[in-house]
Amino acid sequence: MRRLLIRNVGPVKSVDVQLNKVNVFIGPQSSGKSTIAKVLSTCSWVEKEVATTMNEGYVADADAFISLMSDFHKMTKYFDDASEILFETEVVRIALKGKEFSLQLKDQEAYHREKICYIPSERNAVTLPELQGFEFGQTNLRSFLFDWYNAREFYNESNKTDILNLGVRYYYDPNVQRLKDRIEHINGKTYEIPLGSASSGLQSVVPLQIMMQYYAGQYFDSYGEKTSFDTEAKTKQIRSKLTDMMVLRKLFRGEFKPEERSRFIQTANELLHKGDENAKALLKEYNAAVERLTVPTRTSFIIEEPEQNLFPRTQMDLLFFLLSRLNHGHNHRLVMTTHSPYILYALNNCLLAYLVEDTIDEEVVPLVESLKYPVNPADVSVWSIKDGCLVNDKGEPDKTIQDERGLIRKNYFNDVMKNVMSEFNTLLTFME
Repeated sequence: MRRLLIRNVGPVKSVDVQLNKVNVFIGPQSSGKSTIAKVLSTCSWVEKEVATTMNEGYVADADAFISLMSDFHKMTKYFDDASEILFETEVVRIALKGKEFSLQLKDQEAYHREKICYIPSERNAVTLPELQGFEFGQTNLRSFLFDWYNAREFYNESNKTDILNLGVRYYYDPNVQRLKDRIEHINGKTYEIPLGSASSGLQSVVPLQIMMQYYAGQYFDSYGEKTSFDTEAKTKQIRSKLTDMMVLRKLFRGEFKPEERSRFIQTANELLHKGDENAKALLKEYNAAVERLTVPTRTSFIIEEPEQNLFPRTQMDLLFFLLSRLNHGHNHRLVMTTHSPYILYALNNCLLAYLVEDTIDEEVVPLVESLKYPVNPADVSVWSIKDGCLVNDKGEPDKTIQDERGLIRKNYFNDVMKNVMSEFNTLLTFME
């Protein structure tokens, strides 16, 4: 259960949804899609920090929460006394109402560490070499660039990766002083150029694919090989707190006194050395908790406008790629904002593919690409935002635009196309 409620925040007037594994928000520009994604991103990050630090006071008050969101996601002036946010999961309950704020750690043991990967619409900023080393402050762009710099190093000259079906490869060249992100023709001979000299479509899709590819797979395979001072410090704090909570307080009950911590740790180690069953059981629980809170098990991807600067066919290929990575050995999550009918219709085909894959004729399978990427409709929620509210084609609030089977039905893309064709047919009547 993951509930998100937003009222009177920027362009969003009223949203109250149960979040799914895959969530897609469609709507016109400035309708509130990105605001929903940014609020969810912040709340997910707060959940992570509160659960891992075991500190309900991590965010002090309403001002601190609003400041955190405003600074990180550039949401200045989005909040007033009528603003309201509620984010509730099995782990936490975060509530903002005007100047009132509460944060409750409901069940710390229900939390399993995850990577939160926000991929903004400004992702082509990675092509500007002068940005590396530039101080952005604690913003979503800084966080994205930090994740990008980690991800790209994996794809060096000995591990080049194809970019969708575009006939090019990406790789990172650490041996050049500047312009380390490189694109070459798939044959490796025709051309080799810096990513910043490539088309706007490649500048958009390359960082998106690399981020999704890395943080859905290789990131977990190599986790722990590269640790920062900050990560090591946080892990040390988690271990210390868990030692007190799960070992010393349980092992010595009321006798445990924090000022005598070192002596109690020594005694606990002596009990383990002697084979004390209670001490061994507590150590096993402690080790499991440390792993649960320090080693990520999945990634929550939040992607703005994946279709940016891409040809319609490439948009479809990108959607297939994104779906293929969601279950790449981990139960990843995806939130996506879009105004692309091609993204939406390709997704709908994948939903239908899941429903018919057991009954379709074998000779048809090679002809239908979406059959390679079937997605259970029960795992997908598609929302349409209009005038700051989520509504379906019947005008019902906070309902998906899917039918009882989970397939995407009437939406504003249909309305736009209907209007275009209506004008065409009207004009056509005047042709001689």
